[in-house]
Amino acid sequence: MLSLILLAAVVILVGFFYQQHLHKPNILSQERLAELRKEYPAYNEDPPFTSIARPTFESIMERSETVVIGEVVSELPEYTVELVKPGTTDQIIDEKAKSQGLLNSTASFKQYEIKVIKHIAGEPVKDTIPIVYNADFIGYEPALKPGMSIITGIAKGEDVHEGKYFFTRFGTYYIVDDQYVLSAVDDGFSKTMNGRTLDDLIGRILNIFEG
Repeated sequence: MLSLILLAAVVILVGFFYQQHLHKPNILSQERLAELRKEYPAYNEDPPFTSIARPTFESIMERSETVVIGEVVSELPEYTVELVKPGTTDQIIDEKAKSQGLLNSTASFKQYEIKVIKHIAGEPVKDTIPIVYNADFIGYEPALKPGMSIITGIAKGEDVHEGKYFFTRFGTYYIVDDQYVLSAVDDGFSKTMNGRTLDDLIGRILNIFEG
């Protein structure tokens, strides 16, 4: 008798979860996407006095060394690097400019620590990595928050950026409502992809890498 009761309970639970799965849409509604945009904004503006040739999502994927799904762990302190290499003519000019009170040739970079949840394509990376962008683009590139999940194309830093990985809004999607995606910038690709499932986006990315 007890075994029959347990079997009936299992059947009920399986049926419940099956029904729940059936009711998950293949694409999120426009109303839901508008609601999500309050927490996951699109960075559509460009910095003033700059001329940026906007890359497509496909071109970013083609140039990315790696694509990962990552969970944002924390915002790390910015770091600053010297753009002039020691022992060069540029260093002499730079030091002279500094002595005259002119701006020196340095650049600061925004960085976030992410936990790599899944490697999608390209070169393997460590389980936890810093992803960065030039601090001049703060407000124009994603302001990531701990707990956010993203799928993004990254490129390995070299020299003073050793151990870090560059990313951009043009190659980044937020993962929302557990299994759907929402772009970090509105473009032609996002018009067909926003609100679709993460698996849909992964399939598109793999086609780009394999093509």
